[in-house]
Amino acid sequence: MKVSSSIKDQDITITIEGSIDTVTALALRGELAKLPIESAASVTVDLSSVHYISSAGLREFLILQKRFPQGKLNIINAGSNVRDIFDMTGFSGLFHIISPSVEEHDYSVCSFKTFLAEKVARSRDAAIFDDGSRSFTWGDLDAASGIVAEELINLGAKKGSHIAICGANSFNWVVTFFAIHKIGAMAVLVNPMLKASEICFLSHAGDISILCHGVGPWLSGDAAAFFSEILDPKKSCIRALYDITRPIDASGRAVSPTLANLIDSIETRNDDPCVMIFTSGSTGVPKGVLLSSYNMLTAARCGSEHLQPEEGDIMCLVLPLFHIFGLVASLLMAMICDLKTVLPQKIKPDSVLDAIREKQCTLLFSVPTLYLGMASSPAYSPEAIRSLRCGVIGGAAISEPQMLYLQQRFPDMSFFIVYGLSEMSPVSFTRKNDTIEHITKTVGSPIDLIKVKIQNVETLEECPLGQVGEILIQGEFLMSGYYKTPIEKQDFDTEGWFHTGDLGFLDEENYIHFAGRKKELIIRGGENIFPGEIAEAASAYDGVTGVQIIGLPDDYYGEIVGCALVLKPGAKFDETRFRDYLKVRLAPHKIPAHVVTYPAFPLLANGKVDALSLKKDLIERTKP
Repeated sequence: MKVSSSIKDQDITITIEGSIDTVTALALRGELAKLPIESAASVTVDLSSVHYISSAGLREFLILQKRFPQGKLNIINAGSNVRDIFDMTGFSGLFHIISPSVEEHDYSVCSFKTFLAEKVARSRDAAIFDDGSRSFTWGDLDAASGIVAEELINLGAKKGSHIAICGANSFNWVVTFFAIHKIGAMAVLVNPMLKASEICFLSHAGDISILCHGVGPWLSGDAAAFFSEILDPKKSCIRALYDITRPIDASGRAVSPTLANLIDSIETRNDDPCVMIFTSGSTGVPKGVLLSSYNMLTAARCGSEHLQPEEGDIMCLVLPLFHIFGLVASLLMAMICDLKTVLPQKIKPDSVLDAIREKQCTLLFSVPTLYLGMASSPAYSPEAIRSLRCGVIGGAAISEPQMLYLQQRFPDMSFFIVYGLSEMSPVSFTRKNDTIEHITKTVGSPIDLIKVKIQNVETLEECPLGQVGEILIQGEFLMSGYYKTPIEKQDFDTEGWFHTGDLGFLDEENYIHFAGRKKELIIRGGENIFPGEIAEAASAYDGVTGVQIIGLPDDYYGEIVGCALVLKPGAKFDETRFRDYLKVRLAPHKIPAHVVTYPAFPLLANGKVDALSLKKDLIERTKP
């Protein structure tokens, strides 16, 4: 637990972080005793970073209120769990509890169909999207998605159909997403960078009957051959195509009364699995993750309660919508909070900077690569990024030098690190005002409604604090399971814990330290070696921009450590000096046996490193 405070004109603001329980309550009292509460004009307590208050914690609030006879304490930014504790104990009336600036409404009870209907009923004319050419309202989204729903029904879609969306981010992508849910179908999200053969494979894996296609590489290639392969019944389950790049003019057109009645009659529930997202396949065959609107809207709500977006915030959406980070943490979070979402014309540093400057975006959630590209872009200027106030970084690790560079280039931004998976996201966040060590050495602490346990990979017992094991999770927005996947490959145990395949440990503050993938664990002569530790040390070496640590087969040790590096353009690399650098930081058995430099790592279509291809190449290049 941490306590910080500020005093301005006899107004005291107290910010508390962590858990207020029996152990921390006395420490809290000691910190509060240092403040001149009795002579204050007002006292405000910010609980945005408090995830739990025990009975002992409530007692400290009573004591604090006793010390402030001038009026009630102002309690701000209390998350739903904390507010529930105040309500159930009758303490809500003792203090002035101020709701967060975001609209208070529980959308987790909604299906996506009813979510859109409620938003239209409440704020039909509110502008929620801007694609650079025009703005769109909730009413526009409702009308356009009705037309697309009608056209999909005419193609044979019905309740329960599996309909894929495969295209770059656009307003029409969002329209199609809600159109699919209006007819009670399953939205299957497909990476638009995939080849025809890969889409054919996913069509069987996800039983896709209709492909809604937008912008993709096929437009610059042989589009006829691409779509011919996708519609080949010997290769694919897809029986119809729907082009979502066409302009949708809903102003002068209404859905036919017959189909409008049919669409209205289709019942959808918040707990129905309705979205399928494929895992990356970086270490195996992609699996279809089944999620409900309850899963995703609850996750978006918890994320918004943690980040506390403000009225008037504008989201710059750069993450792909076929990925859970883009769909939940960016799009749905903004929609829940009625924030406008800006879609840049291209997801390139210069284009994103232009969009931020022109539209005065305040929120940007992305991977480290884009932030670093923006920071070093010729288009960067303090004026271009002046409006940004909150940044979320996920999808890849960021080193301390890189983070310090971003903080220097984006001085007015609060940066948060997020950890999540396709199966459940977000899992954890860092917190506002965390130290550089928290931001670069951890992936934050579990957010509301999430439980995390670390399990020893050999004994299967729960690990003590500080010991690396597999990260296990439970939570209300955890997936239903994988689509049509054998029971032995469903990654749940008999107690309901989901086995992430990720390695890490918990510290005394309940922060998660990520240590790599379980499948990447290197066992060298019986010694467990975690790649994340080596990668962290190697990434800080001058001139290194990319690191992959891979276990290589060895006749004597079973496995040895291989290190693949990408260097900055023009950087000179001396392997002897690199090894000497690592020897100061790592135990001898962790020093890579082989170091190979690459101009770039092979990538999957979603932009992640193709670990299988890289390992195969590294083994080939290091053969005796």
